[in-house]
Amino acid sequence: MHLVHNNRAPSYLADSVTATANLSRRTRLWSASSLRYEQPRTRLKHIGERSFAFARPAVWNTLPSFVQELSDTESFKRHLKTVLFQ
Repeated sequence: MHLVHNNRAPSYLADSVTATANLSRRTRLWSASSLRYEQPRTRLKHIGERSFAFARPAVWNTLPSFVQELSDTESFKRHLKTVLFQ
């Protein structure tokens, strides 16, 4: 998700997720200016929630904003470890 957010991921991954800011129905909400990604609805709980399009935005949205805002990959990895192992 870090690479998707910084436009360095392959297009097939980038196309599978949608930033909340890019949704027309949310342009006036506070989430439109956030770094969050939309989680699609799934029909099959066990299979659908393991897909990249659902699971990765869910994890990304739980990260603190200072970690999401990092553009350097090495710095992101370092801060991510700190957050996850607290």
